[in-house]
Amino acid sequence: MSAKVLSIGLKGLEGYRVDVEVQVKEGFESVVIVGLPDASVKESKERVTAALHTLGFPLVEKKVIINLSPAEQKKNGPLFDLAIALGILKSGGFIQERIPVETGFIGALSLDGTVHPVEGMIAAILAARKLNLKTLILPFDSSIPRIEIDGLELVYVESLRDVLNLLAGQQLLPLLSEADIEKGCQAPSRDFPIA
Repeated sequence: MSAKVLSIGLKGLEGYRVDVEVQVKEGFESVVIVGLPDASVKESKERVTAALHTLGFPLVEKKVIINLSPAEQKKNGPLFDLAIALGILKSGGFIQERIPVETGFIGALSLDGTVHPVEGMIAAILAARKLNLKTLILPFDSSIPRIEIDGLELVYVESLRDVLNLLAGQQLLPLLSEADIEKGCQAPSRDFPIA
């Protein structure tokens, strides 16, 4: 079974839609990424497989093929890690939850499953609005000013486990930086519209 997860690629300051298509099947253990990935994207397979293993989803005797579409556009940076991990989990039958079509996922994964901010997140947020996405799941970054865009729900996560909990319909605790707490700010959204 194949799975498709939406992400956003960056070309300079312009963002564009990237469909992360994943197929997991029985076979010699390997992960292949196609669709003009640069070296940092190719390294995603190591980060993602380590994070999945840490969370209890080892890819033993699984052949994983990842296609980053559009194939003719060069992909760079680690921002596809989160979408790749979700595609593997869905295609491999590790999760049953539906991945909403109008939701994008960006963020770099660490080996323990933590989701880290990536360069160009503001451009990716603006691109998500242009692409008419309803929701963008992204890592929290206290150095980025709070952004509110009509018609686009920004949902901040700290880990891949947070994302899996969101997909399963669970609410997450609010995220606040120490500076936000001192200023008395409200936490950014971690509610995920399941509908």
